[in-house]
Amino acid sequence: MKYAEGTAVEFETELKYSAGMPVQLVHFTNEMDVLSSASYGGGHTSSNDVIFAQVPKDYDCSDFEGDMKRLLNDFDLPTNTVIFLTAAEVEYVFTVEEGSYKNKTEYAVVTAGLSNQVIAGDELLDWETRHALSLKRSEALYHPGTINVMAVFQEELDLPAKVNAVIAATEAKTAAMNILGYKETGTTSDAVAIVSPKGNSCFFAGTGSSHGIAAARAVRSGVCKALIKRDDFPVDMDDSTKANIRKEFGF
Repeated sequence: MKYAEGTAVEFETELKYSAGMPVQLVHFTNEMDVLSSASYGGGHTSSNDVIFAQVPKDYDCSDFEGDMKRLLNDFDLPTNTVIFLTAAEVEYVFTVEEGSYKNKTEYAVVTAGLSNQVIAGDELLDWETRHALSLKRSEALYHPGTINVMAVFQEELDLPAKVNAVIAATEAKTAAMNILGYKETGTTSDAVAIVSPKGNSCFFAGTGSSHGIAAARAVRSGVCKALIKRDDFPVDMDDSTKANIRKEFGF
């Protein structure tokens, strides 16, 4: 599918498979600036391509570089491609959302799944209890997961603005979890990317800016919808509350 057609951030998505596992390809018409914590290609780089690849829940990353190179070779993608990994079901949870505020329209590309969620800052004590809870949640779902968020901006962002945008996207992700009834702030393996046209014309994209508000709305909706798609609600939530949340988001 194509998004933001006729703009500087025009992109299209396509579902493919590698070694039997689904991979969502995201290709930008123009080379974009990308600031990310992605598993492969993370940091501050430029690229036309970002992919969201599903891996087995017991993925053995002993040959991580080799696995990533084979993945790129499967689709004839360049080495500067940015790769997100998740154990969540990419065919189902991959979500693209548009967010608007005033005269700004931004996009969010999301894959999301839970079971290893935590409150940021909490020490990971009592691991056996945490693991048992994770397994209980996974029984009701398909696999454990990660929340991967890519916020796509229409305007060139300088580096401080990109960092502003990381904050806006991350807080929006947590807001989505709160909407679904979670007290946790994310999972232990979440990743985020900020994508924008090359250049430095905008110096602020935080939660008080039109850019940041529009992007946060897209992220918040995208995370909610991705989690709803896999029925990823708190294990003790009653059916009527789930139904109300589904209705709010058009399910």
